[in-house]
Amino acid sequence: MIADINRLLTLLYMDRKLFETLFEKRNSLVGFHEVASEIGEEKLEYLVNAEILSHSDESIELDERILTFFEEFLETNEDVEIGDVDEPLSNLRYNIELYQNEKENEHSRERYLGKIKRILKKIPNTILKNLSLLQLHIGLTYKTQSSHKNKILELQHYKMKLEKLISIEAKVEKALLQESHFFNTVSSHEAVLLSLRLKARLRELRVSLIELQKQVIEYINKTLHKQHFFEHIIKLKELKSSLELKEKSNILWLLDEETTPLFMAKPQRFSTFLDTEEVYDFGFEKMVEKLQHALPLQSAQPSRAEALEESFFNQEDEALYMVDTQALHEDFLRSKSDLFGFINAKEFEVDQSLEAKITLYCQLALMYENDYEFSSEIKEIEQYRYLLITPKETDASA
Repeated sequence: MIADINRLLTLLYMDRKLFETLFEKRNSLVGFHEVASEIGEEKLEYLVNAEILSHSDESIELDERILTFFEEFLETNEDVEIGDVDEPLSNLRYNIELYQNEKENEHSRERYLGKIKRILKKIPNTILKNLSLLQLHIGLTYKTQSSHKNKILELQHYKMKLEKLISIEAKVEKALLQESHFFNTVSSHEAVLLSLRLKARLRELRVSLIELQKQVIEYINKTLHKQHFFEHIIKLKELKSSLELKEKSNILWLLDEETTPLFMAKPQRFSTFLDTEEVYDFGFEKMVEKLQHALPLQSAQPSRAEALEESFFNQEDEALYMVDTQALHEDFLRSKSDLFGFINAKEFEVDQSLEAKITLYCQLALMYENDYEFSSEIKEIEQYRYLLITPKETDASA
């Protein structure tokens, strides 16, 4: 392992052609001897021991950390890997507490503040990057995936990723709301500006996330329609083949002929008690002819195919319940309640959890802040505290 940054940069620069080749061939196998012939076995062994390259099954590849760095910086990773924000948000809370507890050492306060700023910059960039990757992969999957089953499978996979990203956005907004006192009192103008930009970016991302969620569900439903259509066509082809067999052959006539043993009944077995010598001693063939006439062959009724069930012609679309925030906002303006009390008392078509109601409370407060009156009164519900928000009074003469 290399602990010196200067040495690491020197190695990456000196063998940049090798690293470029290995990065381009990251999805294929590069043989050990192929790399050794380029840079020599001694140099190759050194890079493996330094954990810059990885050696497995007679193949050489970039170390996972180097590969991840290249893919993230160049944005070439084909896999959408959405991590959680629990750790960054935990670090944000931790550094805010350290900053607030440090009263004397100004240098330490600035160091904690610097970490807070980096977290505030990193979170929206991470969400935006994952959103861009999801938009790209969802569009490519819908347009290029030829297998309907795989297309549905991939779209549902990206839909789950999208739902996780939406939950991450809600977590970040909730954390910012909890730390609002810090950002209202901190002396750093840059930190306050970053928090305001993060709130604005979250508002923009929320709209994009909801639109992308609608789009992926629409793609899934369209694909389900197409899959059902092609399955229906296959069934129709099978039925057509059956009709052609009936029309272009004498199959029906053969079935009607009693003498044509197309379908045999289960044979009746009986014992003749004949010894082998007797079979060869007298007219065995004549006896078989008599038995054949004594047991005439029976023609069985052909089985009929069962009728297609009605469920074959029906399909189910995936349903998504979404709260109409605009209608909710208009209802609230006509109410005489505070915002959270109004949401908590409202009867929705689908029952909403307390966390979902808090999310709606935050969404409306951010989206329509110009129409609301934010008081300084704080109320509590279970373990949550929320600000009392009421509609602004409008001019009666207007």
